[in-house]
Amino acid sequence: MIIIVGASASGKTEITKVLIKDYNYHKCVTTTTRLPRVGEVDGKDYHFLNHETFMNKIKNNEFVEFIQYRDNYYGTQRKDIKNDAIVILEPNGANELLRKLPGDIFLVLVESTSDKRKSRMVSRGDNMHEINKRLASDDELFSKDKLLKIDLLIQNENQTLEELACLIHTKYLQFLNKK
Repeated sequence: MIIIVGASASGKTEITKVLIKDYNYHKCVTTTTRLPRVGEVDGKDYHFLNHETFMNKIKNNEFVEFIQYRDNYYGTQRKDIKNDAIVILEPNGANELLRKLPGDIFLVLVESTSDKRKSRMVSRGDNMHEINKRLASDDELFSKDKLLKIDLLIQNENQTLEELACLIHTKYLQFLNKK
Protein backbone atom coordinates (compact mmCIF):
# COMPACT_ATOMS: atom_id res chain seq x y z
CA MET A 1 0.00 0.00 0.00
CA ILE A 2 1.21 3.50 -0.82
CA ILE A 3 0.56 6.30 1.67
CA ILE A 4 0.84 9.85 0.36
CA VAL A 5 1.37 12.56 2.98
CA GLY A 6 1.54 16.28 2.30
CA ALA A 7 0.37 19.63 3.57
CA SER A 8 -2.71 21.35 2.20
CA ALA A 9 -2.36 22.02 -1.55
CA SER A 10 1.00 20.23 -1.78
CA GLY A 11 -0.37 18.38 -4.82
CA LYS A 12 -0.87 15.01 -3.13
CA THR A 13 -4.46 14.58 -4.38
CA GLU A 14 -3.63 15.45 -7.98
CA ILE A 15 -0.58 13.15 -7.99
CA THR A 16 -2.75 10.37 -6.55
CA LYS A 17 -5.29 10.86 -9.34
CA VAL A 18 -2.53 10.36 -11.94
CA LEU A 19 -1.28 7.21 -10.16
CA ILE A 20 -4.80 5.77 -10.20
CA LYS A 21 -5.47 6.71 -13.84
CA ASP A 22 -2.09 5.88 -15.37
CA TYR A 23 -0.88 3.00 -13.17
CA ASN A 24 -4.16 1.37 -12.10
CA TYR A 25 -3.77 1.74 -8.35
CA HIS A 26 -6.95 1.51 -6.35
CA LYS A 27 -7.91 4.50 -4.24
CA CYS A 28 -8.43 3.73 -0.58
CA VAL A 29 -11.37 6.02 0.09
CA THR A 30 -11.05 7.49 3.56
CA THR A 31 -13.88 8.78 5.72
CA THR A 32 -14.52 12.28 7.04
CA THR A 33 -17.05 14.40 8.88
CA ARG A 34 -16.14 17.52 6.90
CA LEU A 35 -18.48 18.82 4.25
CA PRO A 36 -17.69 17.98 0.61
CA ARG A 37 -15.88 20.61 -1.44
CA VAL A 38 -17.35 21.62 -4.77
CA GLY A 39 -17.10 18.67 -7.15
CA GLU A 40 -16.31 16.05 -4.50
CA VAL A 41 -18.40 12.88 -4.63
CA ASP A 42 -19.37 10.71 -1.67
CA GLY A 43 -17.78 7.27 -1.97
CA LYS A 44 -15.26 8.48 -4.54
CA ASP A 45 -13.38 11.32 -2.88
CA TYR A 46 -14.33 10.46 0.72
CA HIS A 47 -17.02 8.65 2.62
CA PHE A 48 -18.78 11.73 3.99
CA LEU A 49 -20.44 10.95 7.33
CA ASN A 50 -22.10 13.02 9.98
CA HIS A 51 -20.44 13.23 13.38
CA GLU A 52 -22.77 10.74 15.06
CA THR A 53 -22.28 8.04 12.41
CA PHE A 54 -18.50 8.51 12.56
CA MET A 55 -18.55 8.14 16.37
CA ASN A 56 -20.61 4.95 16.09
CA LYS A 57 -18.03 3.49 13.69
CA ILE A 58 -15.30 4.32 16.23
CA LYS A 59 -17.25 2.53 18.96
CA ASN A 60 -17.67 -0.49 16.67
CA ASN A 61 -13.89 -0.59 15.97
CA GLU A 62 -14.43 -0.09 12.23
CA PHE A 63 -11.40 2.20 11.76
CA VAL A 64 -7.77 1.18 11.41
CA GLU A 65 -6.91 4.77 12.27
CA PHE A 66 -8.74 8.05 12.82
CA ILE A 67 -7.92 11.57 13.94
CA GLN A 68 -9.52 14.91 14.57
CA TYR A 69 -8.08 17.55 12.25
CA ARG A 70 -9.34 21.13 11.99
CA ASP A 71 -12.62 20.42 13.82
CA ASN A 72 -13.46 17.39 11.68
CA TYR A 73 -12.75 13.69 11.95
CA TYR A 74 -10.88 11.68 9.34
CA GLY A 75 -10.25 7.96 9.31
CA THR A 76 -9.47 4.82 7.35
CA GLN A 77 -12.04 2.08 7.68
CA ARG A 78 -10.83 -1.52 7.85
CA LYS A 79 -13.07 -2.42 4.91
CA ASP A 80 -11.21 0.06 2.66
CA ILE A 81 -7.66 -1.32 3.16
CA LYS A 82 -6.24 -3.11 0.08
CA ASN A 83 -2.68 -4.13 -0.80
CA ASP A 84 -2.68 -2.46 -4.23
CA ALA A 85 -4.22 0.75 -2.92
CA ILE A 86 -3.05 4.28 -2.47
CA VAL A 87 -4.28 6.47 0.38
CA ILE A 88 -3.77 10.08 1.39
CA LEU A 89 -3.22 10.55 5.12
CA GLU A 90 -1.85 13.10 7.56
CA PRO A 91 1.21 12.09 9.63
CA ASN A 92 -0.66 10.66 12.65
CA GLY A 93 -2.84 8.44 10.46
CA ALA A 94 0.16 7.38 8.38
CA ASN A 95 2.10 6.47 11.51
CA GLU A 96 -0.81 4.44 12.85
CA LEU A 97 -0.96 2.41 9.63
CA LEU A 98 2.83 2.01 9.72
CA ARG A 99 2.53 0.57 13.22
CA LYS A 100 -0.23 -1.84 12.21
CA LEU A 101 1.11 -2.84 8.76
CA PRO A 102 4.86 -2.12 9.10
CA GLY A 103 6.31 -4.04 6.16
CA ASP A 104 3.49 -3.35 3.74
CA ILE A 105 3.60 0.46 3.61
CA PHE A 106 5.50 2.66 1.13
CA LEU A 107 5.33 6.23 2.42
CA VAL A 108 5.70 9.25 0.15
CA LEU A 109 6.00 12.77 1.55
CA VAL A 110 5.03 15.51 -0.92
CA GLU A 111 6.40 18.97 -0.21
CA SER A 112 5.75 22.34 -1.84
CA THR A 113 6.68 25.87 -0.84
CA SER A 114 4.18 27.93 1.13
CA ASP A 115 3.86 30.38 -1.77
CA LYS A 116 3.03 27.59 -4.22
CA ARG A 117 0.53 26.04 -1.81
CA LYS A 118 -1.15 29.39 -1.15
CA SER A 119 -1.46 30.01 -4.89
CA ARG A 120 -3.08 26.59 -5.39
CA MET A 121 -5.56 27.14 -2.54
CA VAL A 122 -6.54 30.55 -3.91
CA SER A 123 -6.96 29.03 -7.40
CA ARG A 124 -9.30 26.34 -6.13
CA GLY A 125 -11.42 28.91 -4.34
CA ASP A 126 -10.57 28.21 -0.71
CA ASN A 127 -11.56 30.77 1.92
CA MET A 128 -8.68 33.20 2.62
CA HIS A 129 -9.10 32.85 6.40
CA GLU A 130 -8.86 29.03 6.05
CA ILE A 131 -5.84 29.36 3.73
CA ASN A 132 -3.98 31.41 6.30
CA LYS A 133 -4.88 28.98 9.11
CA ARG A 134 -3.65 26.00 7.06
CA LEU A 135 -0.41 27.68 6.07
CA ALA A 136 0.26 28.64 9.70
CA SER A 137 -0.28 25.15 11.09
CA ASP A 138 0.73 22.81 8.23
CA ASP A 139 4.49 23.40 8.37
CA GLU A 140 4.58 22.05 11.91
CA LEU A 141 2.00 19.31 11.42
CA PHE A 142 3.57 17.96 8.21
CA SER A 143 7.26 18.27 9.14
CA LYS A 144 9.45 15.31 8.23
CA ASP A 145 10.24 14.48 11.84
CA LYS A 146 6.56 13.70 12.53
CA LEU A 147 6.74 10.54 10.38
CA LEU A 148 8.05 7.16 11.52
CA LYS A 149 9.61 6.63 8.08
CA ILE A 150 9.73 8.22 4.64
CA ASP A 151 10.44 5.99 1.66
CA LEU A 152 10.32 8.81 -0.88
CA LEU A 153 10.45 12.59 -0.45
CA ILE A 154 9.36 14.61 -3.47
CA GLN A 155 9.27 18.33 -4.12
CA ASN A 156 6.21 19.33 -6.12
CA GLU A 157 7.45 22.56 -7.63
CA ASN A 158 8.60 22.30 -11.24
CA GLN A 159 7.92 18.73 -12.39
CA THR A 160 4.65 17.68 -13.98
CA LEU A 161 2.18 15.55 -12.07
CA GLU A 162 2.89 12.78 -14.57
CA GLU A 163 6.63 12.92 -13.88
CA LEU A 164 6.04 12.79 -10.12
CA ALA A 165 3.57 9.90 -10.46
CA CYS A 166 6.06 7.98 -12.62
CA LEU A 167 8.77 8.52 -10.00
CA ILE A 168 6.50 7.25 -7.20
CA HIS A 169 5.42 4.23 -9.25
CA THR A 170 9.02 3.33 -10.14
CA LYS A 171 10.24 3.65 -6.55
CA TYR A 172 7.26 1.66 -5.27
CA LEU A 173 8.04 -1.21 -7.65
CA GLN A 174 11.65 -1.19 -6.40
CA PHE A 175 10.31 -1.27 -2.81
CA LEU A 176 8.14 -4.29 -3.61
CA ASN A 177 11.04 -6.11 -5.29
CA LYS A 178 13.18 -5.72 -2.15
CA LYS A 179 10.54 -7.34 0.09
